[in-house]
Amino acid sequence: MLGGIPGMTGVHLIRSDQPALIDCGTQTSAHVVADAVSHAGIGADDLAWIVLTHVHLDHCGAAGDLARMFPRATVVVHPRGARHLADPSRLVAGTHDLFGRLSPAIGGLEPVAAERIVEAGDGHQVPLGAGRTLRAVWAPGHARHHMALLDEAEGIVFAGDAVGVQMGGGEIYPTIPPPEYDLDAALDSLDRIEALGATRLYVSHYGDVDDPGEAIDLGRRAQAAIGQAARASHAAAPGDAAAMSDAIDSAWPPADALRTPEALTRWMAFNWIDNNLLGLQGMVEREARDA
Repeated sequence: MLGGIPGMTGVHLIRSDQPALIDCGTQTSAHVVADAVSHAGIGADDLAWIVLTHVHLDHCGAAGDLARMFPRATVVVHPRGARHLADPSRLVAGTHDLFGRLSPAIGGLEPVAAERIVEAGDGHQVPLGAGRTLRAVWAPGHARHHMALLDEAEGIVFAGDAVGVQMGGGEIYPTIPPPEYDLDAALDSLDRIEALGATRLYVSHYGDVDDPGEAIDLGRRAQAAIGQAARASHAAAPGDAAAMSDAIDSAWPPADALRTPEALTRWMAFNWIDNNLLGLQGMVEREARDA
């Protein structure tokens, strides 16, 4: 649930001796998640872990509320994201600036006590009990603080937003938010995820994909196409957002991602297509400054 719309953001529960949530959704969905965990037979004192792929509010906004509802749970996050959990003011303000009037549907983020936060280095292992572990695999690109998670016993990869988005019967399509998107890092991360040899692969928006290898390849080709189109457009006409938008759509038309009414509704509900343009503009402008 995101803003009351089902099938938007996935929260995954691993049932084990030390149960873990992968991501936790927005603050406005915290009680939906808590109820689902309870219905799965996980008591308030039983949830051991809340593991975040990254600290965008559609993935982490419920963390503070759920930490209060599940007082024994430890929150695991990339080191770059930890400070935003302890003091979320800057993260919340930036997100609300981006989403504007849609912000109430997302909500904020209650602070998480520093002693309940574990910073996950690349390769960090979260113990799930009975010898089972969840391994953090740094996967920047979508954001510098993004990581994928590998359930080593089952070969399941939780890819967060690194591969892309598929919703409502649509095809995988990139999700490229401002301000940190990095095409080269994103493509390197897809190589790392591919090398994990996933038996199953879940994307946060939304659910499992039919063929992990095919989804990763599609995500790679789509991001490369629109990223290079954005670079070429900026080189030819710096600051021309309309030209860049046309170039992106021509390089990788979003029609297959939006091919059903359900997919179109979910993509458009929070301006994600438009935010891709903002993310790519930010990337090429940053690259030009750094050149």
